[in-house]
Amino acid sequence: MPTDSKSIPIGTPPVPDRVVRGLQAAIADPGSRPQAYIRLRASGGVRGEAYDFEFRIDAAGRTHTHLLDELKGRRQSAPVAADMAADPKRFATLARALDIEALMRAEAPSGGFPPDSVVGRLEVSDGEQTATFLFLADEQQAERARRRAPDSLHKAVDAVFRAAAATLGADDVRP
Repeated sequence: MPTDSKSIPIGTPPVPDRVVRGLQAAIADPGSRPQAYIRLRASGGVRGEAYDFEFRIDAAGRTHTHLLDELKGRRQSAPVAADMAADPKRFATLARALDIEALMRAEAPSGGFPPDSVVGRLEVSDGEQTATFLFLADEQQAERARRRAPDSLHKAVDAVFRAAAATLGADDVRP
């Protein structure tokens, strides 16, 4: 007698060791994992004080980044030429700075985020599997909410924000 399942699998959870090995392969030979990428997206805030940021780099070292920070009056995008410039060394340098092994072991904060928070999402992909880490991107909000990201996540996010600032030619792009 067949049984009908009420749950439908929507995907396989990432296997941390596999993501780590895949990223190591992408660092060593970007052509072996052309779909590997690192992406940081952060957005939120209230009307008139919104923050919207994205930085993405693929294994070939092509970057795309934009920033809208209404509170600080900043609006920046990398020029199209910079968006398309490939440099695999840039990807390798950033991927190593993330300490992906420590990041995968980090305990993610549990529970939701306060309303109007600037929420960040760090994605690390080997091209086949993606590990996603959610956090409060505004450090002052994180302190007030007692939801500071684990050290490995904090360091990884800091490395990506620094890479994005360099791409945009800015001192800092954090909320």
